[in-house]
Amino acid sequence: METPVSISIETSCRAGGVALGRGDELLGVIDFEASARHAVQLVPRLAELLEGASLRPEDVDELYVSAGPGSFTGLRVGLTVARTMDQMLSALRCVAVPTSSVVALQAADLPWDNLAVVLDARGGCVYVSTFVRGEGRIVPNGEPRLVEIDEFLSDLHRPIMLTGEGLAYHDCTGPEISIAPSELYFPTARSVWLAGRQMARDGQFTEYNKLTPIYAKPPEVLRMDG
Repeated sequence: METPVSISIETSCRAGGVALGRGDELLGVIDFEASARHAVQLVPRLAELLEGASLRPEDVDELYVSAGPGSFTGLRVGLTVARTMDQMLSALRCVAVPTSSVVALQAADLPWDNLAVVLDARGGCVYVSTFVRGEGRIVPNGEPRLVEIDEFLSDLHRPIMLTGEGLAYHDCTGPEISIAPSELYFPTARSVWLAGRQMARDGQFTEYNKLTPIYAKPPEVLRMDG
C-alpha cells in the first residue's frame, strides 16, 4: 500500500483534535477544546474531517491514536473509538502512539542532544521519558520512569532539554537544563499523525484488543488522586 489514507486522534489532554493524511502528506486538521467532553466532540469532528475530503470511514487504511499517559477519561474515549472502527473496518490498521513520543517530536527543531518529556503523575511524582537523536530521528533512550520529582532532578544526565505538561506543575530549572517553549508541552492531532505515520512505516501496528491506555500510574491510583 503506497498511499494509505490515515487519520489521527488526540484526546489525551484538554485540547483534542483529529487529523487526516494520504501517504506522507498531511491533508487537514481539526482541533477542538474538549475539556471533559471528548465523547461529544470526537465523532462529529472526525465525520466532518472525512466529509470535507469526500471520504468515508471505509476509505481509511490507518488510524493513529494517542495512547497516553494523559486524561483518564479522554484516553478511554479516543481508544474506544479506535477499537470500534478497527472492529467495523476489516482493512483498518491501528497504531497506539505514546504521548511522550508525540511531545518529543514537537521539539525536533530545537537545539538539544538529550531530551526528557516530563508528564505530571500527581503526588509529587513525574512520568519521564528520555530521547536522543539517531539517524535523523528522535528515538527513546531507555524505558519511561515514574519517579519523585527530586529524584528525577538529581539523576538527570546533563546537559538536557525538558518539555512536557509536567513543567507547568514542577520547577525543573537548574544548571545545564534548558526548557522548551510552553506551547510545545501538549500533544496535538498533527503531531500524533506525524509520529503515528513514522510508526506505521516501521510496521508498529496494534491489534484492536491491545489498544489500551498507557497510564502514568495504575488506574485505581489515578482515581484516588482525583
